[in-house]
Amino acid sequence: MTEPAPARAEKRPYEAAHSRPRRRRWLAVVAGLLVVTSVGTVLGLRVLDARYEGAVQRQDLLGPVVRASREPDPPRATGPLTFLVIGSDSRAGDNANPETPDGNVAAIGGQRSDTIMLIHVPKSTDRAYVISIPRDTYLPIADKNGNPADRNKINAAYAWGGAPRLVQTLNNYTGGRIDYPIVVDFSAIRQLTDLVGGVDVVVDRTSYDPYRFLPASSRYPVTPCRDTHGRRQRCVTFKAGQLHLDGQLAEYYVRQRGGLPSGDFDRVKRQQQYLRALLTKITVGDMLANPVKFDKLFRTALGALTVDNTMPVRSLAFTLKGLRPADLTFLTLPIRDTATIPGVGWVARPDPAAARELFAAMKADTLDQYVARHPVNDVSHGA
Repeated sequence: MTEPAPARAEKRPYEAAHSRPRRRRWLAVVAGLLVVTSVGTVLGLRVLDARYEGAVQRQDLLGPVVRASREPDPPRATGPLTFLVIGSDSRAGDNANPETPDGNVAAIGGQRSDTIMLIHVPKSTDRAYVISIPRDTYLPIADKNGNPADRNKINAAYAWGGAPRLVQTLNNYTGGRIDYPIVVDFSAIRQLTDLVGGVDVVVDRTSYDPYRFLPASSRYPVTPCRDTHGRRQRCVTFKAGQLHLDGQLAEYYVRQRGGLPSGDFDRVKRQQQYLRALLTKITVGDMLANPVKFDKLFRTALGALTVDNTMPVRSLAFTLKGLRPADLTFLTLPIRDTATIPGVGWVARPDPAAARELFAAMKADTLDQYVARHPVNDVSHGA
């Protein structure tokens, strides 16, 4: 039986200005949390404290189908390792924003995986490759038994079956093995950003978000605009050049899709840019050396995570303790084209040959050779 369609139909990037606003959970900031939680030898010692281990929420994120195929494999804390970082678009708890201008977003229930990243750590554990997968990527979605079934947007896998279905879908598609899925809480972005004193990014061109309306008293730049009902509003605006982001503005920045030339593809680039900026700010400041600041940062970050029951958090942090922001390489799943599929909507179709090459390199632990042949994402600036 065909699964029901995801709750919301997606639009083309250029149609975003005519779509209804949606709340997007942002996970990219903690996609690199394994780096945040392992950078510096001080963390290698502190993470052994049960205070931090207990801050992480645990669930069965692999599911019985994947778990059965691994028995009796013990939890792995040595490379190569592949993590799946999921940005769940749940509207529960702190994510039910009462200040949403028209109330539509706050009222939406359920969860989506608006941002999906694979993080591959090679056997040497001295670097990490972050591979973003656009949420509208058109792939065969795993059925309840874990087998490839009908194609749909990849975020449908999470909407229909949570993390286990998404893990099964990506394992089938990549031919590899996801060791540990991680679900990230969107609400942490504001807290983490403000804890480090904000971050600086470079914006290529001035744009405004047609769905983000601010009051006249707002301290942020705005552009006169109209909402979907034709009412006059003030849309948050990002001016070209260097921009300092506090927690709230950072949330707006990484959530914007409408008003950007390439829509969700530009949003992926912004998320990667911001992740790198945040990690750099943490490592060059005194966050790691100051015990009080470190404790607050680390507990906030870990509190934003839900990990699989078997994930050895402390051992992994010790294994990855030498990683730095400069050791991260950012990539995006190669996309061949976009199309509108009846019953599904606007989708991004992967380039089959290029995707096979990418995931073959990931499976063989030769991504260093892959990136020597192919350009990587420049995260020094964003759309």
